[in-house]
Amino acid sequence: MGKETPQARALHRALIERGIHCQLEAYDGHKHVDISIPWAKLDIEIDGLQHYIDPRQMRADLDRSFYSRENDEFDTIHLPNIVIEHHLCEVADAIAKVAREDYSAIKKSEEGFNLVSFIKSLLNKP
Repeated sequence: MGKETPQARALHRALIERGIHCQLEAYDGHKHVDISIPWAKLDIEIDGLQHYIDPRQMRADLDRSFYSRENDEFDTIHLPNIVIEHHLCEVADAIAKVAREDYSAIKKSEEGFNLVSFIKSLLNKP
């Protein structure tokens, strides 16, 4: 650790207070993210101004988000520092709700696919 920003630390604490188990300054084997909620397949990046005005940084962020979505099936939420500074509680509440909804959707999709039933359906086809 050590690279985390005050905004990332504050949001991490706020999420923990809401019962959201998450990792600060997580590494996924390809890149570091500010906060990761692995059980909901959700990453959070808290960005400074350069992420919104520097085209090279913008492209790098797009590429990183695409990699996470395509390879890890993680979604990435990008939030400006100033939003965390002025709306920490509201942001933490919203992320907690989204994480719980995403987890429920993941579980439902896992339950919806039954390998044994799938193989039986293939064997019973004419």
